[in-house]
Amino acid sequence: MKRIFMLLWSSLMLFPLTAQASETLEITFFNVGKADAIVMMLPDYTVVMDTGKNSAGAVVTQALSEKEVGHIDYMIITHFDKDHVGGADKILEAIPVDHVLVPDYQSDSKQYLEFLEAMEKQNMQPEVLKENRSLTLGNMILDIDVANASYYGEDEENDFSLVTSLTYGKIRMLFAGDAENPRLKELLQELQGPYDLLKVPHHGRLEKKSQEFFALVSPDVAVITSSEEEMEEASVVFLLQETGCTVYLTRQGTVTVTTDGNTMHVEQEGT
Repeated sequence: MKRIFMLLWSSLMLFPLTAQASETLEITFFNVGKADAIVMMLPDYTVVMDTGKNSAGAVVTQALSEKEVGHIDYMIITHFDKDHVGGADKILEAIPVDHVLVPDYQSDSKQYLEFLEAMEKQNMQPEVLKENRSLTLGNMILDIDVANASYYGEDEENDFSLVTSLTYGKIRMLFAGDAENPRLKELLQELQGPYDLLKVPHHGRLEKKSQEFFALVSPDVAVITSSEEEMEEASVVFLLQETGCTVYLTRQGTVTVTTDGNTMHVEQEGT
């Protein structure tokens, strides 16, 4: 039987109602290993945030086909590691995508080059975000925060992660990509908590600023994208639970979140 978790927004006056949500927003965090592949769906809009590794492209494409999704409004690639951009080429080949948003840096990885090749075949160019960007799709608002620095050190691409705040009615969610310590320091200065849901950064890896970051975000629900072979750190789960948060691990099954803008409902396959 699926585990069902219902959350009620406990303090309605903390944040004004920026948009009256009347339709159901569904967000799926796919079980595709230690990788991010997330789909946000309203009746009239679809957003794909990261595409996992190569094999995840088929998983996302199949799920969208089953939902009879004819096109994707936005594809957001938080950064170019293979576990975030790897399946993008397969999705681009299978389903029309209106807009692709990417961070302001380049990579020489095989998966990144395959992504660019797939874009070229579709006569598209990704939109490189050099400053923060806000999207309004129906009653869903996505505020995308870009990295402040142009260099974080060798092999520190994670800190270029696009970080997205989602607002739907009274519900707020934060998708933190693979932000590591330097990026978390930026976010601590820029974000205003609390949030109802956190997509935990970097697959549940502990950073020096993790505890302070979790305290600021103060989520009711956290989702960690990990695998049995590359598990989340137990200390991260402990810190999140210390804040009163319920933690979901995608390695235990795909997580689906639905909300009408007032309450949030979480289900996980296989539990």
